This record gives sequence, structure tokens and C-alpha cells, in this order.
Amino acid sequence: MPDEVTLTIDGQSVTVPKGTVVVEAARKIENLIPVFCYHPKMAPVGMCRMCLVKVGTPKVDRGTGKVELDTDGKPVIQMMPRLQTACTTPVSEGMVVVTKDAEVEHAQKGVLEALLTSHPLDCPVCDKGGECPLQNLTMGWGPGQSRFDYSDKVHFQKPIPLGDLIYLDRERCILCARCVRFQDEIAGDPVLGFDNRGRSWMIISKSDPAFDSKFSGNTTDICPVGALTSADFRFKARVWELQPVPTVCNHCPVGCNMTFDMRANEIMRVMPRENDAVNEIWICDRGRFAHHFVASPERLTTPLVRKNGKLQEASWEEALDLVARQLDGIRESAGGKAVGGLAGPSLANEDLFAFQRFFRETLGSPNIDCRPGTALDLPLDDFGAEYGLTSGTDLMQLGKGTVVLVFGADPEEEAPVHLLRIRNIAKRGGTLITINGRATKLDRFAEHTLHYRYGAETEVLAAMLKPLYDAVPPEGKRAALRGFGDLRGVLANASAERAVANAGVDGPTLEKINQALASATNLVIFYGQEALRAGTSVTAGLANILTLARKAGAPNSGLVALVPGANARGALDMGVRPDRGPGYSALKQPGMAAHEMFDAARQGRMKALYIAGLDPVQADPTLAEALKKVDLVVVQELFLTATAQLADVVFPVLSVAEREGTFTNAERRVQRFRQARRPVAPQRPDWQILQSLARQLSAEAVIAASANVSDKSRRQARRAEEQARKRTDWSYASPAEILMDIAASVPLYKHISYASLESALGVWGRKPNEAYYFDGTSYENTGGLGKQVPAGAENGGTLSLQPFNVRTFSQPAERPWKLIATPFLYDDSTLLNGSALLNNRKARPVAALNPADADSLGLKDGDVISIASGRGELRLSVQRTRLAPQGVVLVPLHVQGVPLVTVVEAGVTAVAIRRAEG
Repeated sequence: MPDEVTLTIDGQSVTVPKGTVVVEAARKIENLIPVFCYHPKMAPVGMCRMCLVKVGTPKVDRGTGKVELDTDGKPVIQMMPRLQTACTTPVSEGMVVVTKDAEVEHAQKGVLEALLTSHPLDCPVCDKGGECPLQNLTMGWGPGQSRFDYSDKVHFQKPIPLGDLIYLDRERCILCARCVRFQDEIAGDPVLGFDNRGRSWMIISKSDPAFDSKFSGNTTDICPVGALTSADFRFKARVWELQPVPTVCNHCPVGCNMTFDMRANEIMRVMPRENDAVNEIWICDRGRFAHHFVASPERLTTPLVRKNGKLQEASWEEALDLVARQLDGIRESAGGKAVGGLAGPSLANEDLFAFQRFFRETLGSPNIDCRPGTALDLPLDDFGAEYGLTSGTDLMQLGKGTVVLVFGADPEEEAPVHLLRIRNIAKRGGTLITINGRATKLDRFAEHTLHYRYGAETEVLAAMLKPLYDAVPPEGKRAALRGFGDLRGVLANASAERAVANAGVDGPTLEKINQALASATNLVIFYGQEALRAGTSVTAGLANILTLARKAGAPNSGLVALVPGANARGALDMGVRPDRGPGYSALKQPGMAAHEMFDAARQGRMKALYIAGLDPVQADPTLAEALKKVDLVVVQELFLTATAQLADVVFPVLSVAEREGTFTNAERRVQRFRQARRPVAPQRPDWQILQSLARQLSAEAVIAASANVSDKSRRQARRAEEQARKRTDWSYASPAEILMDIAASVPLYKHISYASLESALGVWGRKPNEAYYFDGTSYENTGGLGKQVPAGAENGGTLSLQPFNVRTFSQPAERPWKLIATPFLYDDSTLLNGSALLNNRKARPVAALNPADADSLGLKDGDVISIASGRGELRLSVQRTRLAPQGVVLVPLHVQGVPLVTVVEAGVTAVAIRRAEG
């Protein structure tokens, strides 16, 4: 092939793609050239000189321009006069490389000798000891002794905190710049740099606050010498004492592959596990450092039962029997419709499937939801499943020809590692488009950026849909797609000019975006919480863009919904929702949504509420009064949350580290996590608690069905007893068996099993022990890469355009500002309990105002303001920032001291702002 090059390395011929550097060509034939500064995920710089090799190329006759041949007819090789760095030298046809001879070995030994002149001999106490490239390369290529005088050794103050999470040991640092380059090239946070010169040259933090990045922990992984260590793991354990257990991050919808590194049943650190289809070799700092909730002393350890108005410890038998008897009584007296269940997106697929079975089959209740039931609840998202990223899509392989549209989302805060992957698509030649109501970090890397007025999202989408609609051939409109008639009327008045006038966007940029969408080979659309909160017309409009661009169900294309929670997609797939069953199947009778259950509770119609992995009262304290009117409140939780404190029975559950199961991420990849820690108390997995209750309740149902045969025909009696006995089929011995039931019941998951999730091994061509030379200390993936379930649009057939309407937000004159609830990575989530290192990074309870708006109100930083909507009033301190658009007040989500539910309304909330009195 013309794009391939054949060369010889140490006498062995190898063919590689054109543009490959020598060190990578050598890798292909398992010839590991030693490196320090080189990393295959970053641009080569040739700083450390460790990879010096001899390089020669065919000699070309200057007169004829042809390659000179020797007497044997072979090309004459002209060796370069000096050794070359293998990491920066691209291969060429006929090149000859020598990596092993006296001159090369002398140079490599000299580099190591120079690096060791001031490096402390503290391997026995260094955190990197045992997985250190410097140790390994010194043993393989270094000198037996040093010729330098110890008195010439440079001493520095150490350690120096680069930030609150990362420490620098300047004496260990070899100035390879891996950390600086990672922050510049991968994270997009240029917060590290060099200072001073000569032997005083050093790494410094350039940001305020120091080392201001959500990916700082990755620098400790790729540091080749132990100069960078984390405050969380520093001097805690030796790596040879650790047992890495594969797991999946439970903090956001990315589903990063990780390991819990265990010693004596304690999580000592969290490390990335290599999976190029999900997180490559990176994880964010929340995923790395927020594991301390697992061992928190505040964890629930035993069931609690309310006696004499107080929660008191009880045995499992007592608590289960009490709940079963009361649920059975409510079922018999008021029917299953008087029972409601809420299960959060932190639960595994196996738990969620068992939860919906327990309610629909055992209790006969259709009232289940995966939301807490507050004014902040997001609409249930079906488009991410129907029009989702097609199975087999690997974002790492996308580049030129790919258009990535990010609409109403802030990936850095909602799904941090997605930010890295989106940015890399742009670096590989893809076109990145960001469309938001406010500036986000991703704007810096976008080719096209639009900022719309909040409330005018559908105006922008209509202007984007119109040219795509007009481009569809007239004869194919009705035959190929349903819904054209409805869309024609909606788009009749749509235009770029109208979007400019009503949404405040830039017209020429909008035109360029439309051109990019029309010419895209691949189209990937991300949307986040702000898009979801704006209403289903917004997400429907994004689905219609995908459909009209003819990318629905097409390879390497689709929607990615950044719904909060590690398993939000799994919750919807499993049917933990009032309107659909598992696999989005239709229901004969839909149930109540979460907020409707609380309304029913206030009216006395809801007799029992069962809540697992959610804390509605923390999100909305007014729900406490509704819970007090419910006869039976059962909570399954890790901690005694605000909701658990009001429960009649509280069941303690196992954490993600103490059990196994599966999560489904935003790209609909099902991934398995494994048990890493033995439970230290008699907690149980969620599914097991539900099974125990179902067995007791189902046994009662069989008895009742058998007792009532006298007034029924035999045929009806047999049918009733058969249905009752079917509900008793709760014989799961492990989550693996539940997943088998899921595969049999949910068509999307028919090929999913623990075996299939483990079968897809293999990474980006790495060989055993190669990690120490190239990517640092991330772990080779021995736990499987997971498996994507297909999107609905992949099934073929006639596609439908989704109902879409253009809505105009009407701003009341007495409330001239718009309040926007803003997600933050570091919030006051229960899963951050015990992770004190991250406290300084948590979002503060402030209202962000544009300086121009603050000036118009005479406000400075720290002043307290009143924010009033049609629902209520909120008081917060002011933070002046240009990140807030004019006319908008940004308020953080899920932060203590910010009772957003008191003011938030559906869609955009119009508010009045004034200086608070008193």
C-alpha cells in the first residue's frame, strides 16, 4: 500500500503506516526502545534523549536522483552522523535502525547516569517503587555505579504541593514534561509549566487555585519516576502489596474502567483501567479520589425499624417480616396502586430489574420511577436509546469527516472524560460545534460556537432543521420518513434570520454549522441537563437533525444523552419508569411518576413508598410532610440520609465495591464491576433484599389464590394460581442469574451476559509489562471491555420524525432575569461523603451574576441577594463572573444551602433580583 513504509530494525523487517515514529515501529516487533518523555497519547518531544538510536537511509545519487546500489544490488545505506531520537524520527522507506550496539548503549547509559546524579536513592519508600520505569530502565540499561560526587547532588525542599491533591518531589523529577504536556494536550488545562533554568529548572503550577484541573491525578500515573504523588495514596502502601480488582466508576454516565487497589480489605487507591472505547487510560479526579464513602464510619450497618417514634436497630428477619406483612396488608386492603417505588440511577442493572419485577409482578403496582420527584426532575429520555450512538462506535477512532455537536451540555461538569474524547475527535480533524446558553470550557476547542438566549433553544433548532428538511428529495419525504406533514407546518416560518432575532445567535456562524451538518460523514450529538430541562421539544429536535441528516442508525453516528447518574440509561432500559416496561415495552396501564406519588401521598392515597438509592427530602425538604402521611416508608441506602431519617424501616445496602453487577453508560455500553471488598457489616445487595421480600409476599399470594377457588371456575382458578406461582419465581443465586433473566426479557440485552462482557479483551497493541515504558501505571484491562446494546434506529424500517414545536419564552416584566440550575462535578452528593480532599473543590452556594448585571444592581462579591420566582424566594451570596450571560443568574445544583426547588419552575425560570434586607 502507498501509505505503508517498510524498514529494517536490528536486521528485522517491519511494515508500518507512513508517519509512524521509529519507537512505535519497534514496538510492533516487540523491540522496546527505552523512553521516558515519550507517551503514545501525546506528541513526541525528544526531551529525555533516552531513546537514542542509529538511523540510516538509502543513499540517493544527487545527479540521477536514484538510490545507489552496492555490488549485490542492495541499497547503499548512509548512516546519519549522530544518534537520533527514536520518538521523534518518522520512518521512511528502506530506513535502517540500530537499537543495540556499543555506541547506542553508551549513550543510553550516559543519559541514565546523568538522570541519576541528583535523583534520591529512596526506592524503598517511594510510592512509584515496584512500578517505576526509572527502576526498570536503570536495571536494563543503566550503569552499575555513578562517577559523580555525592557532594555535587542538588537538594531541594520537598515535597512541594502543586495543588491540594498532587505533590511534587523536585529531586526525583527528570523534567520529561509528561505532566505539563498532558495538561496542555489532553486535559486542555494549561495549568503546569516550567520555571527557572539549568539545575534549578522545575515544574510549577500556573493557576489560581493551584493545579486547577479535574484530571490532575492522571499526571501521577504517567510520571515515569515518582516525582508526582497524590495526597490520597502518598506513603500508604507498597504496590506489590496491592491486589487490583476491576470495577466501573459509579459517579457519572461515562462509565470509566477502573480498579480498586486493595490491601487487607481496604481500598488504598483507585487506578484507571485501559479501555480505549470508554476512557482510554484516563479518569477524572472525582472518580479517583471519591471512593472514601465505601469505608465511611457513617455507613449504615444494620436494619433500622421505627419503634416509639425512633429508628432503632433490628435484625434482618424482624425488618423483612415487618415490611412484608405491612405491604401485604396494604396490597390486600388498598391494592397495588396504593404502593409506589423510587429507585435511583446509582443502582446496578440487576437491582433495577429486580425492583421493577418486585413492583409490577409481586405487588401489582405500576407506580415506579427513577427520579426523586422534585421540581428539578428531568424528563425521561428515550431518544438516547432510540437514536443512540450505533453499536460498535468507538469515539477514539473518529476524526476527519466527523461532526460532533454538543447542545445544552457542559461535559466537563457532567461527564468529564467525555470532554477529553470530544476534544480528541477535533484534534484528529473532526468538526466540533458547541451550542449552549452560556460559555463552557469546550468552547475553546470548538470550530463553531453559538450562545443562545435561554428559552429560545427551539428557535435555534428550527433554523438548523429547515435546511436539512429542504434538502430531502420531495419524492422521498413521505415514503422514507413519517411525520413530514407535521414538521412542514412547524418549520414554515423557520429561518436563520428569525433565530438571530429571537435567540440572539450569530447568523454567519449558524450558516456554517448548517453546512457542516449537511456534509458530515459521521454525526455525533451530545446533549446534557440544560437541554433536557428545556423540554422534550429540544431533544426531539436533536433527534430530528440526526434523522434528516440520514445518520439515524448509521455507523459512527447517534445521540449521547448525558443524563446524571452512573446507570441512568440502565434504569430506563430496565423499565424503572411509570410509562414503559423493560426494554421500553408498552404497558397496559401506566403508573404514577415520582412527583405524582408525592401528590397522592399528600392526599392520603399513597399508603406505602419504597425508596432505593434516592434522597428526595434532601433535594426538596417540603416532601418530608408528604412522607409523614404515608403509612409505610421503606428506604434502602448506604447512609442515614434525610429521607432515611423519616422512614419506618431502613435497609443497609452494599456499595459498588462490595458486590458485583453491571452498569450501562451513556453510550449504552454494558460493563461489569466486581466485588473488591468483603462487607464488614451485615449489609446486603439491593436485589437480595427485594428477593427476600418477594418470596414472603409471593407465598402469601399463592395461598390466597388457592383459597379462593370456590367462587371461580376451575379454569380461572388454575390461571390465578399459575400467575401467583409465577410471581414466586425468585430464585436468583447471584447477579449473573438476574442478568440471564434480563437477557431473556429485554430484547436489547439478549446478547449480554457476564461471559460476553469479559470476552472482548485486547487493547491498543500493548505487550506484557509495556505499561511501565509507555502509558505509566494504568492497568491492562483484564476485566473485559463491555458490550454496546443496539440503538432502536439500528433495527431498520421506516424512521419517524419526532413531534417538535417552536416555543417562545415569555419574560414577565416584573421578573427580568432568568435562573438557570447549573450542574457541577463536585457537588454535595452522598457519594462524596468522607472524601475530605475534595471539599475545597465543591461548588459553593452562590449566585453567579454577570458583572454588568451586578453593577446595575450595585452588587459586589459576597453581597446577599433575594431571587424570587412565581413559586418562592431564595437568598444567596453574589459571585461576579463573566461566565454568566447577561440577564441570567446561574445557581448550582445539588449543593447544600441552595434550596432551588423553592423557586425553580418548568423550563426556564423567570426571577426578580434585589439586594436582600437584613
